[in-house]
Amino acid sequence: MIYLDHQATTPIDPIVLAEMTSVSERQFANPGSPHRAGVAVAALIDKARGVVARFLGARKSEIYFTSGATEANNLAIKGVANRRRGHVVTTAVEHKSVLDCCAFLGVEGYDVTVLPVDGEGRVSARQVAESLRADTALVSVMLANNEVSTIQPIAEIGRVTRHAGVPFHCDATQGAGYVDIDVDELGVDLLSMSGHKIYGPKGVGVLYVSDDLTGRMDLVPLCHGGGQERGLRAGTLNTAGIVGLGAAVELLAEHRTEESRRLAGLRAVFLDELSHLVDFELNSGTGPGFLPHAVSLSLTGVDAQWLLASLTDVAVSTGSACNSASEEPSYVLTALGLSPERIMGSIRVSVGRFTGRDEVVRAARLVAAATGHDSRERPAA
Repeated sequence: MIYLDHQATTPIDPIVLAEMTSVSERQFANPGSPHRAGVAVAALIDKARGVVARFLGARKSEIYFTSGATEANNLAIKGVANRRRGHVVTTAVEHKSVLDCCAFLGVEGYDVTVLPVDGEGRVSARQVAESLRADTALVSVMLANNEVSTIQPIAEIGRVTRHAGVPFHCDATQGAGYVDIDVDELGVDLLSMSGHKIYGPKGVGVLYVSDDLTGRMDLVPLCHGGGQERGLRAGTLNTAGIVGLGAAVELLAEHRTEESRRLAGLRAVFLDELSHLVDFELNSGTGPGFLPHAVSLSLTGVDAQWLLASLTDVAVSTGSACNSASEEPSYVLTALGLSPERIMGSIRVSVGRFTGRDEVVRAARLVAAATGHDSRERPAA
């Protein structure tokens, strides 16, 4: 299987897995226990918290571990909104864990503004500024989109929200592996990310909450219990997962720039090979302002759902894994204004750390062959 669905999830890096295995076997004590074994585990978690804090340009006191980005998004949005009832602003292309959370708030009586995006999937700082009201409790805009790879102008939006005194949340799950993040430069008060999108484990994530925000208000927890994570997120900490997340972040911090360059090259090879075999249209950009490793494209005259069922040796997707069970057209591509026919033929391809050049060439040929329109197929290299 040639795996080209890294926007859905990434494989665990062997270095990360080795650290997790060691911790699971030897340092399994509860980090909340006062004995020596518990204190040693608490020190491992503190170390991982420091690694994540440095990666984000934050303080350790601002890092909270969760079960993943979905929980972190819910905790950020509901945690702030339940302290500041009123108006919430988001965009039409956010991850479902943000959009559904905001929809829930709408049912609970909040007024929710969902901003439209342009043809590239981008919202402007001006749109955000014009949407703000005296009772705006929160703005939530993602760093990068999980279907069309658009990078949002977070720093510009952050300047708007800071000036207005409105808390600003950013779901950085898709962008953290490829975009430099400094929470102060971005002007965000809350930021979410997940381990399994950066070659770490599933079931662990991060919520950054600025000390400045917590100095003004305490977020309302989703779970109450033993008081872990300074009372914000109750439950025994996932030690192996947190250590794995820390190891994944360390690897990312060291190799992100060169890795992004290599992945952009692999994507270009895939698109070049495919262009000689079948007709397609790009739904996402491939230059500055877009993630380097992924692309959304529409194959002319092809039903993508049928295509995926025919591709037994290549793993790609039609869109977000969190929405893959839905028979409705992609809400992200719909927000971009694409026709139903073009959306029907759309696939999402994303290369990763362990993808090789030969694999993307072969994958392009297999995709073309599965469409039944590969009469221009190149001879084998």
